[in-house]
Amino acid sequence: MALFSKRRQFCLVFGICFYTAVIIVITWSFKKDTVVKIATKSEMTVNPRSHNYLPKGRRRIVIIGSGPTALGAVQRLYEFQQELNNTEVIVLEQRGQPGGLAVSERDDQGFLWDMGGHVIFSHYSYFDQTLDRAVPNWNKHVRAAFAYMKGPDDKRRFIPYPVQHNIHTMHKQDQEKSLSGLEEITNNPPVKPPRTFDEWLLQKFGKGLCEVFMRKYNKKVWTVDTTEMNSVWVGERVAVPNATAIKDKIHKANSGKLAKDSEWGPNRFFRFPRYNGTGGIWSSVAKLLPRSWFKFHEKVIEIDVDNKVITIESTRNQNSLSTLSYSTLISTVPLDNFVGFLESKDSSLERMKGITAQLVYTHTHIVGIGLTGQPPDNLADKSWMYFPDSDSPFYRVTVFSKYSKDHVPHTGEYWSLMCESAEPIRRNMLNWNQTNVVSATIEALVNYGFITTDMIVSKYYRRLDHGYPVPSLKRDAILKAVQPWLEAKDIFSRGRFGGWKYEVGNQDHSLMQGVEVVDRILKGVPEETYADPNRVNSQKNTGRVVHAGLKDYEIVVAHYDESLDWVKSYADHAHVYHKGTNTSAPFEMYAWEKLPNVGREGHTYLHHIITHYNNLPNVTIFLQAAFRFHRGLCHRNPLKYISSARAGIPCIHPDELVVRKWGKLKHVANFKQDRKAGLMRVTALTFGEFYRVLFGAPPPKDGMPHCYCGCFGATREMIRKHPLHVYQKAIAFMNDHSNPEEGHYIERLWYWMFLNS
Repeated sequence: MALFSKRRQFCLVFGICFYTAVIIVITWSFKKDTVVKIATKSEMTVNPRSHNYLPKGRRRIVIIGSGPTALGAVQRLYEFQQELNNTEVIVLEQRGQPGGLAVSERDDQGFLWDMGGHVIFSHYSYFDQTLDRAVPNWNKHVRAAFAYMKGPDDKRRFIPYPVQHNIHTMHKQDQEKSLSGLEEITNNPPVKPPRTFDEWLLQKFGKGLCEVFMRKYNKKVWTVDTTEMNSVWVGERVAVPNATAIKDKIHKANSGKLAKDSEWGPNRFFRFPRYNGTGGIWSSVAKLLPRSWFKFHEKVIEIDVDNKVITIESTRNQNSLSTLSYSTLISTVPLDNFVGFLESKDSSLERMKGITAQLVYTHTHIVGIGLTGQPPDNLADKSWMYFPDSDSPFYRVTVFSKYSKDHVPHTGEYWSLMCESAEPIRRNMLNWNQTNVVSATIEALVNYGFITTDMIVSKYYRRLDHGYPVPSLKRDAILKAVQPWLEAKDIFSRGRFGGWKYEVGNQDHSLMQGVEVVDRILKGVPEETYADPNRVNSQKNTGRVVHAGLKDYEIVVAHYDESLDWVKSYADHAHVYHKGTNTSAPFEMYAWEKLPNVGREGHTYLHHIITHYNNLPNVTIFLQAAFRFHRGLCHRNPLKYISSARAGIPCIHPDELVVRKWGKLKHVANFKQDRKAGLMRVTALTFGEFYRVLFGAPPPKDGMPHCYCGCFGATREMIRKHPLHVYQKAIAFMNDHSNPEEGHYIERLWYWMFLNS
């Protein structure tokens, strides 16, 4: 018994010592381990996931964000991929889609909304080529922009844009005040260069026009006084009037001549995507890039700049952490936020955090109003309008339904207004929450006579924490200190908010900032856009071109409910069109789209060709999801179609498969039963008649070789042997039934259509 007690005492003492040692070790580990420390900061209690180490001898370029700047960088890296044998590219995006601030959203009522008044105009050939490759369908517009402002008589007027060129349409008293100020600066031109934006306005427009419009409107947009902004950012963005020309316009206006929008400015003519809004542009650009490079739902929460390690939190599972090593980092995160989550032993970091915290920006509130009927006559001819007066929360309203029929549920029955408001840094009487902003927006639209409340069928709202990067007086000094500090640590911060230069913050500028920073990193080529905004804004920049054939091949898959496991091996190149009941892709792939279940696989292939006719890859492979069941008629390895297509052979063609009879098809097996059971929509055309309709010529007398099973490959040149209208004509036969007989005709035509002889 005594021996047992001693043993028990020994075990008890040993146990206490052992567990005390364990606790000490764990505590010491917690103090050492940076990642665990981060988890504690974020009130996380779980251990981190794996660390993605950088293998010796390899380079890893990490890009944070997936908006226009990031996509420009990714595209440029993809163009140089042959030179990047030892380089890995990873894109971290906290949301589930690319686009950044340039995304679009469709509300529950079917109205589409952008995150602000985006229109497409460009200073760069490279930007134009990128969008032409990505987006096949555009609407072209002529700007019809106006300011809607109150005169001394309390009457509101539409003043054509830019206001300073259209003083003749103002109230007489405002005309005289504005003209007086212009004549003053014409007769006594300023000698000293302007230090602030307010001084610049006074020097260019005179005191009268500043009081009538300039100061009011700019305060509403920027939320700060014009005296708190620098003057270097302006460049081409503000049109400078001529007093003599204004006098002439006033004289003509007194004769009753109609006022029109001035033709000044780079956005006089603009284009807009026919489908899916501005966000559709950037999702289409992303689809041309390697899907495996993108890591969605990954939020960066800390960066150890000394060891070049990023800590990432999954936005799908907030208790899930991982770390990632990098060689070079490109960030498109707002600069103030980005510097805020850097960690370093470098004592100067705290100073960097302190000065970036002084950067000024606006909060933007987007309110979309979906309406029944049609716009009133006074809005029907307008693109967008500016509102300088304080009786509305918004500074700009866009007649968004005018840009595209896709923006409303049913064209002709609905229209829409997109309103943008800037939340003042020094708050006014309005409590800027969703309820109040939406209510104040609707009240102002009603008071202006633009809408009535019974017309409203949809209310959309979104607040953008970072709306506009304000060109404050301290901005350039801050950037001159912070950017070299970051670049010395292999970090490049670019983009609308990453670079914090509003004057190069449009979509074309943003994409080119990404392209140019990659050229600098890889080739040592100096940047142009971020370094010299005035120069790039004063010309069409043609020095860069998009490399042809960025995407070597694409696999188009017609899918209903078959297994897609085989697609995983080709996911970066797979574009699956689903005609079943699924609502999302089963795993990540290059592209997944849902189509109506009509027209067999032929409809799927034709839809793809028509949609991407102008931006096809070098080779397109067309397969049914179950192609491997067709032994001997389809290659089991899809990539065999690449070499086959380049050799001019679209598919496996047994010698005996030659069409010599051009009457109605003699269906066999299941197809024969489908025809009898009414499960096939029978066509009135013979095969020969269908051929003649499609190609405008009789079928070949000596017969036509063909393949079965809808599995083949074609080069870009093979597909473009036929003009677009041939494919459009073909798909018109297949839009009304899941099994049209013409679908069997088109299956027999693919080989002949693409035969490279």
